[in-house]
Amino acid sequence: MDINNEIIRLLNQEGCNIVGFADLHSLSIDSRQGFDRGILIALPYTKEAVLDNKNGMPEQYFAEYSAISKRLSELALLTADFIRQCGYKVLPKVPSMIVQDQDHRTIMPHKTVATLAGIGWIGKCALLVTNEVGSALRLIVVLTNALLDCGTPIVKSICPPDCSICANICPGNAPLGGLWEAGIDRDSFFNAHACRSAARTRAKEMLDIDETICGLCISNCPFTKKGLGYE
Repeated sequence: MDINNEIIRLLNQEGCNIVGFADLHSLSIDSRQGFDRGILIALPYTKEAVLDNKNGMPEQYFAEYSAISKRLSELALLTADFIRQCGYKVLPKVPSMIVQDQDHRTIMPHKTVATLAGIGWIGKCALLVTNEVGSALRLIVVLTNALLDCGTPIVKSICPPDCSICANICPGNAPLGGLWEAGIDRDSFFNAHACRSAARTRAKEMLDIDETICGLCISNCPFTKKGLGYE
């Protein structure tokens, strides 16, 4: 059985077309919880939600944020069940398992697995960016010891060095102007505390919710605009 293709087929049948497979050996054994492979599963926002958010109407964007998160958990559990039936160990990294420290870091970010799978790179706002939909997508990871064929890692940002659109639009001035490459510390190019504070303020003012959600960098990113087809 070609497990890669079976997983892709399974997820495609569920409406998910962004799937990647990562070799995790470059990460510490603790961060990958003893597993050797990671499956990156992603779902995009709709063009309408992202464009509305860009134009100051974030209601649909927030609704999709919540719905996509729930759907990703379902897809991760479905994938895990299939892998378990194939006789392999597996651990779906559903939201309840993700813990952030005081600096808003997790032990193994989903976007790190995405770069190792060759799905995209880390942009100036410390989000995953893809050629297909820019940064307008949400991610989840399934860890396993299944013998999967893995993608080629992306190790450097493809963002133009002179592009400052996300930095200019960010209400917290969180992007610091640097470019990501594998191994670089996030704090050298992005201020996560400033991002969180500004995002919570915007969510409270525009949606009257106590959540960390903004998305202006996503909505205004040239890669998002090109991928989703709007200006």
